Amino acid sequence: MLDLSPHLEWQAGPETPQLAPGEVHLWRATLTEPQPGLYDTLSTAEHVRAGRFYQERDRQRFITAHGVLRSILGRYLETDPRHVEFAAGPFGKPLLMPNFRGIHFNLSHSDNLMLLAVARTREVGVDVEFMRSDVPFESLAEHYFEPTEAWSIRTAPNEERATRFYEMWTSTEARLKAAGTGFADPGTVVQLDRWSLLTLTPASGYAAALAVEGDGFDLQCWSWPN
Repeated sequence: MLDLSPHLEWQAGPETPQLAPGEVHLWRATLTEPQPGLYDTLSTAEHVRAGRFYQERDRQRFITAHGVLRSILGRYLETDPRHVEFAAGPFGKPLLMPNFRGIHFNLSHSDNLMLLAVARTREVGVDVEFMRSDVPFESLAEHYFEPTEAWSIRTAPNEERATRFYEMWTSTEARLKAAGTGFADPGTVVQLDRWSLLTLTPASGYAAALAVEGDGFDLQCWSWPN
């Protein structure tokens, strides 16, 4: 069972969320239990993708994450989740097709947790990572981070290395996802002044970051299911 209490105040998500231009909504859901009906909301392409998972646990996580995504966006669009249509940006970032009412979104999931950021008229990016201790922090940092950042990972005390790495990783990934590239084009990170960045602990054992285009926004945190 996930500890979903740290740092932010999460409230039950509204049935008909109202999204003002100055607001960003961050949704959180667990992927531990299959939820009835979500499979039926998926598209034919998503059914095919779900069927390709070798492990049943991974298949169920995919179904839950994408079913919840469709269900939440359907609330904003006031439409059946089955009718939500997606396109892909140049680097594969999912977009609403058409972009109903200027709504932008970004999804991230890791292990048993997913986060979904939703905003109007501004780009958003979110990344969540389950904090494993058996990853090659130093080599990944040297490959993806700036030299000074990689050095800070290498020289960090052992007990701080994982936390520092995941904070940098999620912050970098959130900005890149907001820009629509992901790590396909790390050079985009140089536009640091384009993004407001929030690092957070959405659940015990997880690190996350939210990148929002511009500043002066109000953040509301919702939990799924209601």
